[in-house]
Amino acid sequence: MKIGKRILLGLVAVCALFLGIIYLWGYRFNIYLVPPSPQKYVRVALKNMDELGLFTDSKEWVETKKKTIEETSNAKNYAETIPFLQKAIKVAGGKHSFIEHEEDISKRSMTKYIKPKAEIEGNTLILTIPEFTGNDSQASDYANFLESSLHKNNYNGVIVDLRGNRGGDLSPMVLGLSPLLPDGTLFTYVDKSSHSKPVELQNGEINSGGSSTKISDNKKIKKAPIAVLIDNNTGSSGELTALCFEGIPNVKFLGSDSAGYTSANQTVYLYDGSTLQITSAFVKDRTNNIYKNFPISPDIQTNNAKSSAIEWIKSQIK
Repeated sequence: MKIGKRILLGLVAVCALFLGIIYLWGYRFNIYLVPPSPQKYVRVALKNMDELGLFTDSKEWVETKKKTIEETSNAKNYAETIPFLQKAIKVAGGKHSFIEHEEDISKRSMTKYIKPKAEIEGNTLILTIPEFTGNDSQASDYANFLESSLHKNNYNGVIVDLRGNRGGDLSPMVLGLSPLLPDGTLFTYVDKSSHSKPVELQNGEINSGGSSTKISDNKKIKKAPIAVLIDNNTGSSGELTALCFEGIPNVKFLGSDSAGYTSANQTVYLYDGSTLQITSAFVKDRTNNIYKNFPISPDIQTNNAKSSAIEWIKSQIK
């Protein structure tokens, strides 16, 4: 009996400890013993913003947290808190941060998959790189279409057209273009504590944390001049894809300044299915230039990026 009682007491102690951990730290994993009140919901959201946001060392953030708690103190449901949290997350993480509702996430998952394009004009291969949102099968199709286009066509130079690419999943874009990129560090994420996390390409694989995509042939294409086209609608992962080419000797950027969302967001799930997309890191390119939601400026500013790129590529062919 004594042994049984000890076992029972031990189990009770373990359960109590487990429940205590959930009570104190469950918000990190979106686990709750009971549904949080709207006020608890707000405090959990603000705590995540505080821990991850790039701009939470400012006086403005301290005042914003206090004001947000006051403004939501009488909220009767989660929906009433969202407008105030939307304002707060912009202070904590900057312009790239936002809150996404569950229904918006569902709509995004049904966004039509846009396949990249490959065309030959003269002796130039023109690759149109649209933003990517899709499933693993579509990611594989996207990446392998670009890779095969690079290996199966005859050309003297390549145009990587990222105009209008607002982002999405980085992995299929970069892996599809990886035959043009040297293995190693493509760029580096830098958080507010100056901790660095390099995004690396190695043997046809990338550690970006996106879809687990693989390409059929990772053989490198050398010496071809590469023109990267950007505009003010090139944003987020579209910009990061462009930055993978920064500092490579045979590359020229043409077009207009990009959108200026050169940063990384971290996703935090809230109780009602909404997510915080909190900007938690800036980006450093291979030349050690740091982008803090700054636009990428092209080497050649032009309203006729494609024709200018073709002319530049012709000038590089000897």
